Amino acid sequence: MKINLFLTLAFFLLSGFVSPKSVPTTSKDQESVKKEISEAVKVIFRNLEGMDAEALSHSYADSPSFAFVTTDGSVVGLAESTKHHAAWFNTLSSLKVTPASENFVFLTDNTVICTWQGKFEMTMKTGMKVKINKFGITFIFSKTDNSWKVIYQHSSALPPVPETT
Repeated sequence: MKINLFLTLAFFLLSGFVSPKSVPTTSKDQESVKKEISEAVKVIFRNLEGMDAEALSHSYADSPSFAFVTTDGSVVGLAESTKHHAAWFNTLSSLKVTPASENFVFLTDNTVICTWQGKFEMTMKTGMKVKINKFGITFIFSKTDNSWKVIYQHSSALPPVPETT
């Protein structure tokens, strides 16, 4: 277990995502970063609701080190995550995302963990309506060229349940 933690941290340090920059020390600086990342998360969910896999992919870092852990436990890169989203969107006629909470952990001034919780309501192309009342996503954002991009995402969810009328 300790070796896995060490290897994960070493990966991020050696991949250039985490540099030895300091963590924002003032609450004003942290609040500013939180607002910027919250806006980036809103863009992600707007593109999810719009079911636009190509637009969604622009929120992610175009890097060989990018990792996306899907709800089925697969770990994929950017191209595969775009295909994964497109295939999912092809099964839906609508998607509504309702946020419940966001929390932030500052690793450095340009690397922040955002833990998001909320629910998804979907209408399948078959007409069936389903919802996921507990959906959690861990994003790791990195700021490069004045833009916050996701460098790692892990999604967890309860299985979808049919909506009752």
